[in-house]
Amino acid sequence: MEARRVTTLSMLIAIGSVLYLLETLIPFPLPVPGGRWGFSNLVLLLALSGMPFKNVIAISIGKTFIGSLLTGRLATPGFLMGISGASTSASVMWLLSKTEKFGLIGISLVGASVNNFTQLLVASTIVVKSFEIVFLYPYMLLLGSISAVINAYIAFEVIRRIGDTLWQD
Repeated sequence: MEARRVTTLSMLIAIGSVLYLLETLIPFPLPVPGGRWGFSNLVLLLALSGMPFKNVIAISIGKTFIGSLLTGRLATPGFLMGISGASTSASVMWLLSKTEKFGLIGISLVGASVNNFTQLLVASTIVVKSFEIVFLYPYMLLLGSISAVINAYIAFEVIRRIGDTLWQD
């Protein structure tokens, strides 16, 4: 069963990394360092259907690290913002998925909002050192909500067609 777990984690990290790379080809309309649409978070929604917390975090960090490496953004302000937002939002999404009170759309929307807020918090305190960047949050929230709903719909369809126990040992 360990081989299956490693294979599944590797597959989801690889898919997330490729989505990360592909989404950089879609122009992001806001002047935010490393701004992206967030379509790579689809793999996190899939992982929530049965993976333990440590695996969800590993996928979140792995896809962000490899995606940043592939796009040449490793060790940049955008990477620091991305890794902070990704790990925080993955944690919140995992917690929400355990309550069984939120559907995939709700979890995805909360994840996007937490990710965007965390990124702007990091940007305002470490990157640009100006609180004014936080005023981009409503715009990022609107754009992030679009990808969050799309991600949730695709994840729902994949889980419906493949089964929600695909990731369980």
